[in-house]
Amino acid sequence: MTKPSLSSCMKKIVLFPLVASLLGTVHPARPVESARWLRISRAARVLDGISNKSQNAVPDAVLNSTKCILVYPSIRGGQANVSVRGVASCREEPNHWSTPTFVDFKGHGVRGRGTNLLIFILGDTGVRGLRSGGLKITAPKGAAPLVSTTPVTTQVELTTGVLAYEATSGVLSSSEANGVIRPDPMLASDTSDPARDALRRKTIENYQRSVVSFFNTIIATGIVIHHTSVIPGEKAAPQNERQVDKYHQSRGFEILCFGHVYHVAYHYLIMPNGRVHAGRPERCEGAHAKGYNSYLGISVVGDFSSEDNPSGRKGPMRPSAKQLASLIQLCRRLKNRYNIPLQHIVRHSDISSTTCPGDRFPFTSVLRRLQQRPSSVKRRHR
Repeated sequence: MTKPSLSSCMKKIVLFPLVASLLGTVHPARPVESARWLRISRAARVLDGISNKSQNAVPDAVLNSTKCILVYPSIRGGQANVSVRGVASCREEPNHWSTPTFVDFKGHGVRGRGTNLLIFILGDTGVRGLRSGGLKITAPKGAAPLVSTTPVTTQVELTTGVLAYEATSGVLSSSEANGVIRPDPMLASDTSDPARDALRRKTIENYQRSVVSFFNTIIATGIVIHHTSVIPGEKAAPQNERQVDKYHQSRGFEILCFGHVYHVAYHYLIMPNGRVHAGRPERCEGAHAKGYNSYLGISVVGDFSSEDNPSGRKGPMRPSAKQLASLIQLCRRLKNRYNIPLQHIVRHSDISSTTCPGDRFPFTSVLRRLQQRPSSVKRRHR
């Protein structure tokens, strides 16, 4: 029996790692698996970037109707055809989204280079298509509505079950993407590793927080004025931000936005001494007026209802001069910042079945002062 030559042994040595890697004996799934979990992290950063920096936003009507969201990060657009991998997550509860799954998109119409593609599934047909593995995307030009710093005067009418957007450098635009979405055929390793399992869980949790924050982010289109009134079971209206925070926490008004939990339903509170206290950030959806939570909520501390507080035993019967001055200044600043028209500055009672902010609140006077230029107001009070 002849001994194998040195050259044949060397060939086997060289070929063995190649064959082994193809057969999966040298941890083949790790690079694939790492790339997939990195994809989740990148998708989370896309959503965080839009929440923090975008000068326009997806309308509330779309966000509130979305059943599933798909994110495809870092696409090399501008090509005739693209094939990219992303992640999908579906809404299970108002503020809870499913564990992300991996999905492929093959098609055309992605315009920007280095852009990110976001697909919103609004209808049950789209959800079934996603789950069955054959969701077709047809995005006509300009079909996906946007809210910029110019307010939308009417609720957006949704005429399609799927909407596509592109996000480039934090700026959103309607996408013309067309193609098919299918499950990612790349399979991850089933090997158990406690350290890697912990990293996976953390990655998933971070992504889910980013999704929740994204859907809780707004660009203000109006202002709603409230009074704090009297907390049920208490004899007086809350007199400071801590009391309001505690009450709203008990009511379940908390929101996850930008990675933080906020309890106060309003964006601003105005104390009896005129001091303005920030509640939740302006870019976070409010919890103060059903159907109008894309409006900024400002609450003036006190109970200004003649029926509920006829003698003043439950707190101030009317807002103080300092409160009104702070309210005018705050409304004017927000109005200018977000290009909010005067008709979008309303009382809670104008949009809901309530007496808030009370019949003693001088709303007509507030609007009249907001119509005046700041310089003319100063001259009149000299």
